[in-house]
Amino acid sequence: MKSKGIFLIGIDTGIGKTTIAAGLGNLLFRKGIKVGVMKPFATGSKQYSKDFRSLDTKILKAASGNKDNDDIINPFFYSIPTAPYLAKRILKLNENIDIKKILNKYKEIENRHEFTIVEGIGGLMVPLSKDFCVADLAALINLPIILIMSNRIGSINHIIMTYRLAILSKLTIKGIIINSRCNFSKRSFKLINNNLKCIVEEMTGAKVLATIPYLKKPFFKKIANILEKYEIIKNL
Repeated sequence: MKSKGIFLIGIDTGIGKTTIAAGLGNLLFRKGIKVGVMKPFATGSKQYSKDFRSLDTKILKAASGNKDNDDIINPFFYSIPTAPYLAKRILKLNENIDIKKILNKYKEIENRHEFTIVEGIGGLMVPLSKDFCVADLAALINLPIILIMSNRIGSINHIIMTYRLAILSKLTIKGIIINSRCNFSKRSFKLINNNLKCIVEEMTGAKVLATIPYLKKPFFKKIANILEKYEIIKNL
């Protein structure tokens, strides 16, 4: 590993960022690496449990063998499943995003772990406040990023836009992971899947670090096993 952490960003919502982040965390944990995890912003229809406001943070913590409390892993949670800025407006919350609070918690996690995995929310332009989005947060945390895309129709457009925005935002792109969320059976779609990696690398210039096949039940241990076959740790 060359870096001390990674920031995972999706091209959209529902791409599988959490399962990929959890799979990577589990792989590192199994290799004896002390892993920190963080999801600075999370939203959902309600708080998941008394210990975890979000199911995502429970998964991240369980997968990585992490011991941190939920309020460190997830500083901001809103009980409406939408972009944080919109959720705050609907909930009539007047709180400002405390950037210093996020960075302090990140540094606390970073200082106590060998490697830190930060998971974003949605795509790069998801608004966290009126003038602050996920891309801005990634730039401040200043970790290399991995872009998560799917194999669904429209993803090539989304990954190219996300890649170009990441470059404009001066983010360091470590690579791309294709997460096959769609189980296409027609021959034409199989041909698309077989050629997706090549066209994505050609159009972006970024390396596809791994391709996760369609999994009916994408448990983090399965993801970890796949990432290990791709020797992804060597690329971090």
